[in-house]
Amino acid sequence: MLSTLVRAQLVVEWLAYLAVGVWLHETRGCGIATLLPIAVALVLATRLGIVCVSASISHGFRSPREPALQLGPGATARLLLREWGAMLRSNFWRLPWEAIAVRADPPARRGGMVPVLLVHGYLSNRGMLRTLLDGLEQGGASQVFTLNFRGIFCPIDDFADQLEARVEEVLAATGQASLVIVAHSMGGLVTRLWLTRKGAARVAHLVTIASPHHGTVLAALGSGRNARQMRRGSEFLRALAGAEGDRGPACPATSIYSVHDNLVSPQDTSRLPQARNVALPGWGHVTVVGAPPTVACVLEVLRSEGAA
Repeated sequence: MLSTLVRAQLVVEWLAYLAVGVWLHETRGCGIATLLPIAVALVLATRLGIVCVSASISHGFRSPREPALQLGPGATARLLLREWGAMLRSNFWRLPWEAIAVRADPPARRGGMVPVLLVHGYLSNRGMLRTLLDGLEQGGASQVFTLNFRGIFCPIDDFADQLEARVEEVLAATGQASLVIVAHSMGGLVTRLWLTRKGAARVAHLVTIASPHHGTVLAALGSGRNARQMRRGSEFLRALAGAEGDRGPACPATSIYSVHDNLVSPQDTSRLPQARNVALPGWGHVTVVGAPPTVACVLEVLRSEGAA
Protein backbone atom coordinates (compact mmCIF):
# COMPACT_ATOMS: atom_id res chain seq x y z
CA MET A 1 0.00 0.00 0.00
CA LEU A 2 2.75 2.46 0.90
CA SER A 3 4.69 1.54 -2.23
CA THR A 4 1.70 2.54 -4.36
CA LEU A 5 1.36 5.83 -2.51
CA VAL A 6 5.05 6.66 -2.94
CA ARG A 7 4.93 5.85 -6.65
CA ALA A 8 1.89 8.08 -7.05
CA GLN A 9 3.62 10.89 -5.15
CA LEU A 10 6.64 10.62 -7.46
CA VAL A 11 4.43 10.72 -10.56
CA VAL A 12 2.61 13.82 -9.29
CA GLU A 13 5.91 15.49 -8.43
CA TRP A 14 7.41 14.88 -11.86
CA LEU A 15 4.19 15.94 -13.61
CA ALA A 16 4.36 19.21 -11.68
CA TYR A 17 7.94 19.73 -12.83
CA LEU A 18 6.87 18.89 -16.39
CA ALA A 19 4.03 21.42 -16.28
CA VAL A 20 6.37 24.14 -15.03
CA GLY A 21 8.90 23.13 -17.69
CA VAL A 22 6.33 23.42 -20.48
CA TRP A 23 5.31 26.84 -19.18
CA LEU A 24 8.92 28.03 -19.04
CA HIS A 25 9.55 26.67 -22.53
CA GLU A 26 6.56 28.46 -23.99
CA THR A 27 6.96 31.75 -22.12
CA ARG A 28 10.74 31.99 -21.68
CA GLY A 29 12.05 29.78 -24.45
CA CYS A 30 13.96 27.52 -22.06
CA GLY A 31 15.18 24.30 -23.66
CA ILE A 32 15.35 20.81 -22.20
CA ALA A 33 19.10 21.17 -21.71
CA THR A 34 18.31 23.91 -19.19
CA LEU A 35 15.11 22.54 -17.67
CA LEU A 36 16.20 18.96 -16.97
CA PRO A 37 19.15 19.87 -14.73
CA ILE A 38 16.92 22.33 -12.88
CA ALA A 39 14.28 19.65 -12.27
CA VAL A 40 16.87 17.17 -11.02
CA ALA A 41 18.39 19.83 -8.77
CA LEU A 42 14.97 20.59 -7.30
CA VAL A 43 14.34 16.91 -6.58
CA LEU A 44 17.68 16.59 -4.82
CA ALA A 45 17.43 19.90 -2.98
CA THR A 46 13.94 19.12 -1.67
CA ARG A 47 15.16 15.92 -0.02
CA LEU A 48 18.27 17.57 1.36
CA GLY A 49 16.10 20.34 2.77
CA ILE A 50 13.88 17.83 4.57
CA VAL A 51 16.93 16.18 6.15
CA CYS A 52 18.42 19.51 7.22
CA VAL A 53 15.17 20.86 8.67
CA SER A 54 14.49 17.67 10.63
CA ALA A 55 18.06 17.66 11.91
CA SER A 56 17.76 21.29 12.99
CA ILE A 57 14.54 20.65 14.92
CA SER A 58 15.98 17.50 16.45
CA HIS A 59 19.12 19.38 17.49
CA GLY A 60 17.01 22.04 19.15
CA PHE A 61 15.33 19.44 21.36
CA ARG A 62 18.39 17.19 21.74
CA SER A 63 19.27 15.23 24.83
CA PRO A 64 22.27 16.36 26.89
CA ARG A 65 25.48 14.95 25.41
CA GLU A 66 28.95 14.33 26.71
CA PRO A 67 31.58 16.63 25.15
CA ALA A 68 33.12 13.62 23.41
CA LEU A 69 29.83 13.05 21.56
CA GLN A 70 29.59 16.55 20.11
CA LEU A 71 29.94 16.56 16.32
CA GLY A 72 32.13 19.06 14.53
CA PRO A 73 31.23 20.62 11.15
CA GLY A 74 32.81 17.80 9.15
CA ALA A 75 31.12 15.00 11.08
CA THR A 76 27.79 16.85 10.92
CA ALA A 77 28.11 17.22 7.16
CA ARG A 78 28.88 13.50 6.80
CA LEU A 79 25.84 12.58 8.90
CA LEU A 80 23.55 14.80 6.82
CA LEU A 81 24.95 13.59 3.51
CA ARG A 82 24.62 9.94 4.53
CA GLU A 83 21.05 10.51 5.65
CA TRP A 84 20.32 12.38 2.42
CA GLY A 85 21.68 9.49 0.36
CA ALA A 86 19.62 7.01 2.36
CA MET A 87 16.51 9.12 1.83
CA LEU A 88 17.09 9.19 -1.93
CA ARG A 89 17.54 5.41 -2.05
CA SER A 90 14.40 4.90 0.00
CA ASN A 91 12.27 7.47 -1.81
CA PHE A 92 13.14 6.39 -5.35
CA TRP A 93 13.89 2.70 -5.00
CA ARG A 94 13.40 0.78 -1.77
CA LEU A 95 9.99 2.12 -0.72
CA PRO A 96 8.17 2.37 -4.07
CA TRP A 97 9.70 -0.82 -5.49
CA GLU A 98 10.23 -2.89 -2.33
CA ALA A 99 9.01 -6.08 -4.00
CA ILE A 100 11.98 -5.82 -6.37
CA ALA A 101 14.47 -4.08 -4.10
CA VAL A 102 14.19 -6.66 -1.31
CA ARG A 103 14.31 -10.40 -1.79
CA ALA A 104 11.22 -12.44 -0.98
CA ASP A 105 11.12 -14.16 2.39
CA PRO A 106 13.07 -17.44 2.39
CA PRO A 107 11.34 -20.80 2.51
CA ALA A 108 10.76 -21.68 6.15
CA ARG A 109 12.79 -24.62 7.46
CA ARG A 110 11.46 -26.62 10.37
CA GLY A 111 14.05 -27.48 12.97
CA GLY A 112 16.46 -24.80 11.79
CA MET A 113 17.67 -21.66 13.51
CA VAL A 114 15.39 -19.52 15.65
CA PRO A 115 13.56 -17.26 13.18
CA VAL A 116 13.96 -13.49 13.06
CA LEU A 117 11.18 -11.08 12.14
CA LEU A 118 12.02 -7.56 10.96
CA VAL A 119 9.36 -4.93 11.70
CA HIS A 120 9.38 -1.58 9.92
CA GLY A 121 8.29 1.79 11.22
CA TYR A 122 6.21 4.86 10.37
CA LEU A 123 5.65 5.79 6.70
CA SER A 124 7.77 2.82 5.75
CA ASN A 125 7.77 -0.76 4.53
CA ARG A 126 10.20 -3.65 4.49
CA GLY A 127 12.25 -1.90 1.82
CA MET A 128 13.62 0.40 4.51
CA LEU A 129 15.24 -2.61 6.19
CA ARG A 130 17.19 -3.84 3.14
CA THR A 131 20.68 -2.94 4.43
CA LEU A 132 19.98 -4.48 7.83
CA LEU A 133 18.57 -7.61 6.23
CA ASP A 134 21.63 -8.04 4.02
CA GLY A 135 23.97 -7.55 6.97
CA LEU A 136 22.17 -10.11 9.13
CA GLU A 137 22.18 -12.75 6.42
CA GLN A 138 25.84 -12.15 5.67
CA GLY A 139 26.47 -12.60 9.39
CA GLY A 140 24.87 -16.04 9.47
CA ALA A 141 21.16 -15.47 10.13
CA SER A 142 19.37 -17.81 7.73
CA GLN A 143 15.72 -17.45 8.70
CA VAL A 144 15.00 -13.73 8.50
CA PHE A 145 11.43 -12.80 7.69
CA THR A 146 9.73 -9.47 7.01
CA LEU A 147 6.27 -7.96 6.87
CA ASN A 148 4.50 -4.98 5.37
CA PHE A 149 1.84 -3.38 7.54
CA ARG A 150 -1.47 -2.77 5.81
CA GLY A 151 -2.53 0.83 6.20
CA ILE A 152 -0.36 3.89 6.65
CA PHE A 153 -1.90 6.18 9.25
CA CYS A 154 -3.70 3.51 11.29
CA PRO A 155 -3.56 3.42 15.08
CA ILE A 156 -0.61 1.47 16.42
CA ASP A 157 -3.17 -0.92 17.92
CA ASP A 158 -4.15 -2.05 14.41
CA PHE A 159 -0.54 -2.74 13.50
CA ALA A 160 -0.19 -4.85 16.67
CA ASP A 161 -3.01 -7.08 15.43
CA GLN A 162 -1.21 -7.49 12.09
CA LEU A 163 2.01 -8.34 13.91
CA GLU A 164 0.20 -11.07 15.83
CA ALA A 165 -0.93 -12.67 12.59
CA ARG A 166 2.55 -12.51 11.05
CA VAL A 167 4.22 -14.00 14.13
CA GLU A 168 1.74 -16.88 14.06
CA GLU A 169 2.57 -17.51 10.39
CA VAL A 170 6.33 -17.53 10.96
CA LEU A 171 6.20 -19.79 14.02
CA ALA A 172 3.80 -22.22 12.37
CA ALA A 173 5.95 -22.42 9.25
CA THR A 174 9.24 -22.91 11.12
CA GLY A 175 7.91 -25.13 13.90
CA GLN A 176 9.62 -22.94 16.48
CA ALA A 177 8.14 -21.85 19.80
CA SER A 178 9.65 -18.37 19.75
CA LEU A 179 11.43 -15.85 17.56
CA VAL A 180 13.54 -12.71 17.75
CA ILE A 181 11.93 -9.44 16.69
CA VAL A 182 14.06 -6.59 15.36
CA ALA A 183 11.95 -3.45 15.04
CA HIS A 184 12.76 -0.01 13.66
CA SER A 185 11.23 3.24 14.93
CA MET A 186 7.44 2.93 15.38
CA GLY A 187 7.83 -0.82 14.93
CA GLY A 188 9.30 -0.94 18.42
CA LEU A 189 6.13 0.57 19.88
CA VAL A 190 3.98 -1.82 17.86
CA THR A 191 5.92 -4.75 19.27
CA ARG A 192 5.83 -3.50 22.84
CA LEU A 193 2.05 -3.08 22.63
CA TRP A 194 1.65 -6.57 21.17
CA LEU A 195 3.83 -8.00 23.96
CA THR A 196 1.47 -6.59 26.59
CA ARG A 197 -1.42 -8.41 24.96
CA LYS A 198 -0.34 -11.90 23.99
CA GLY A 199 3.18 -12.07 22.62
CA ALA A 200 5.47 -12.51 25.62
CA ALA A 201 5.89 -16.29 25.49
CA ARG A 202 6.73 -16.25 21.79
CA VAL A 203 9.56 -13.69 21.76
CA ALA A 204 13.06 -14.77 22.76
CA HIS A 205 14.41 -11.23 22.46
CA LEU A 206 13.22 -7.83 21.27
CA VAL A 207 15.68 -5.47 19.58
CA THR A 208 14.45 -1.96 18.84
CA ILE A 209 16.35 0.47 16.64
CA ALA A 210 15.71 4.22 16.91
CA SER A 211 12.31 3.69 18.54
CA PRO A 212 10.62 6.68 20.23
CA HIS A 213 9.76 4.74 23.38
CA HIS A 214 8.85 7.91 25.26
CA GLY A 215 7.71 9.92 22.23
CA THR A 216 9.40 12.34 19.85
CA VAL A 217 8.79 16.06 19.37
CA LEU A 218 8.83 15.61 15.60
CA ALA A 219 5.70 13.44 15.76
CA ALA A 220 3.79 16.73 15.96
CA LEU A 221 4.66 17.20 12.28
CA GLY A 222 3.37 13.76 11.28
CA SER A 223 -0.04 12.73 9.99
CA GLY A 224 -2.40 10.08 11.25
CA ARG A 225 -3.45 8.52 14.50
CA ASN A 226 -0.15 6.66 14.81
CA ALA A 227 1.83 9.91 14.63
CA ARG A 228 -0.30 11.43 17.38
CA GLN A 229 0.31 8.34 19.50
CA MET A 230 4.06 8.94 19.21
CA ARG A 231 3.91 12.48 20.59
CA ARG A 232 5.63 13.16 23.88
CA GLY A 233 3.31 12.45 26.80
CA SER A 234 0.55 10.97 24.62
CA GLU A 235 -2.23 8.97 26.20
CA PHE A 236 -1.09 5.96 24.19
CA LEU A 237 2.45 6.06 25.60
CA ARG A 238 1.19 6.49 29.15
CA ALA A 239 -1.16 3.53 28.74
CA LEU A 240 1.61 1.40 27.23
CA ALA A 241 3.98 2.14 30.11
CA GLY A 242 1.19 1.37 32.57
CA ALA A 243 0.42 -1.95 30.89
CA GLU A 244 4.08 -2.98 31.04
CA GLY A 245 4.53 -1.87 34.63
CA ASP A 246 7.92 -1.72 36.29
CA ARG A 247 9.12 -4.85 34.49
CA GLY A 248 9.10 -3.15 31.06
CA PRO A 249 8.79 -5.32 27.93
CA ALA A 250 7.82 -8.87 28.83
CA CYS A 251 10.97 -10.38 27.30
CA PRO A 252 14.71 -9.61 27.16
CA ALA A 253 15.15 -6.35 25.26
CA THR A 254 17.91 -4.32 23.61
CA SER A 255 17.42 -0.74 22.44
CA ILE A 256 19.87 0.58 19.86
CA TYR A 257 19.71 4.28 19.04
CA SER A 258 21.76 7.18 17.73
CA VAL A 259 22.59 10.09 19.98
CA HIS A 260 22.32 12.23 16.82
CA ASP A 261 19.01 10.89 15.47
CA ASN A 262 17.36 13.55 13.29
CA LEU A 263 13.77 12.34 13.74
CA VAL A 264 13.59 10.89 17.24
CA SER A 265 14.28 13.69 19.69
CA PRO A 266 15.21 14.05 22.48
CA GLN A 267 17.37 11.10 21.58
CA ASP A 268 17.32 9.50 25.03
CA THR A 269 13.62 8.85 24.43
CA SER A 270 14.87 5.59 22.89
CA ARG A 271 16.25 4.38 26.20
CA LEU A 272 14.32 1.73 28.13
CA PRO A 273 15.26 1.42 31.81
CA GLN A 274 14.62 -2.32 31.77
CA ALA A 275 16.60 -2.98 28.57
CA ARG A 276 20.19 -3.06 27.45
CA ASN A 277 20.63 0.36 25.84
CA VAL A 278 23.24 0.82 23.12
CA ALA A 279 23.97 4.43 22.12
CA LEU A 280 25.70 5.03 18.78
CA PRO A 281 27.11 8.40 17.66
CA GLY A 282 27.01 9.94 14.22
CA TRP A 283 24.04 8.26 12.54
CA GLY A 284 20.67 9.55 11.36
CA HIS A 285 17.27 7.93 11.77
CA VAL A 286 17.42 6.01 8.49
CA THR A 287 21.13 5.23 8.27
CA VAL A 288 21.34 3.87 11.82
CA VAL A 289 19.16 0.92 10.77
CA GLY A 290 21.86 -0.67 8.64
CA ALA A 291 24.91 0.95 10.24
CA PRO A 292 27.78 -1.53 10.77
CA PRO A 293 27.72 -1.15 14.59
CA THR A 294 23.95 -1.73 14.56
CA VAL A 295 24.28 -4.87 12.48
CA ALA A 296 27.08 -6.12 14.75
CA CYS A 297 24.98 -5.53 17.87
CA VAL A 298 21.93 -7.27 16.40
CA LEU A 299 24.04 -10.23 15.30
CA GLU A 300 25.41 -10.51 18.82
CA VAL A 301 21.84 -10.84 20.11
CA LEU A 302 20.88 -13.32 17.40
CA ARG A 303 23.84 -15.56 18.15
CA SER A 304 23.02 -15.55 21.84
CA GLU A 305 19.48 -16.67 21.02
CA GLY A 306 20.40 -19.32 18.44
CA ALA A 307 19.17 -17.23 15.52
CA ALA A 308 22.55 -16.85 13.77
